[in-house]
Amino acid sequence: MYLAMYDDTHQTAIDNYCLSEKKLRYVREPKIALTLTKKDPKRHAVLVFEGEYLVAFMTLFEATEGSPYSDNNSSLLVQDLSTDYRHLRNGYIKQAVELLPSFIRQHFSMIDQLIIVVNEDKAFTQALRLEAGFKDTGNDSLTYGSQVYLQIPI
Repeated sequence: MYLAMYDDTHQTAIDNYCLSEKKLRYVREPKIALTLTKKDPKRHAVLVFEGEYLVAFMTLFEATEGSPYSDNNSSLLVQDLSTDYRHLRNGYIKQAVELLPSFIRQHFSMIDQLIIVVNEDKAFTQALRLEAGFKDTGNDSLTYGSQVYLQIPI
């Protein structure tokens, strides 16, 4: 498994990415998220590949001017975190999140904190806390249902 920054050679994989109707209530489709990354230089699309297959997607937002999730100006916010519907329940998100710190050090040397906002999935939240080293900030919100903010130093 590996992570890659989006470039135009990945467009076919993005076009074929499938999300469930339930997931679409909580995350943007990769096509829509990509539109935002092309308009905002602080947003970056990251693709998760298992071999030749695009299995997961996320965007990273540079919160260098602060964010509602942290007052750390050297943080990245993970957004649009999803797994392609055809690849669910294979642990790809967990593996991708474990790869993120080294990926971030490689591409964003000024970043020292990673923040993930998780919507309504308590089992996933618990797995990230226990297995990937994230800490619950205790800053929960009801903006989009139940959200939990998790962070890890980079």
